[in-house]
Amino acid sequence: MTSFSNRLYHLRQFHRMTQQEVADALAISRSTYSYYESGKTQPSIQTVAKMAAFFHVTTDYLILGKIQPIYKKRQRL
Repeated sequence: MTSFSNRLYHLRQFHRMTQQEVADALAISRSTYSYYESGKTQPSIQTVAKMAAFFHVTTDYLILGKIQPIYKKRQRL
C-alpha cells in the first residue's frame, strides 16, 4: 500500500516540479515539505487541504489513497 509521503512524491514528479516549487506554492519551507515527502513528519489538516487543492486531488486520496468513485446517473424505476 502506498503511503501519504509516497503519494506526495509521485504527485510532485507527475507535475515535474521541484520540492522548492511545491513548497513555495504552499507557503512553507522546502525542508518542511521535504519532511512531509520523506515521512519524517505529518502536515496539519489545513496543509493537507492546500496540497489537495494544489495537486487537484481529494484529501481522501492524499491521506488514504482512495480514488473518488465515479457516480452514474440513476435509472428511473
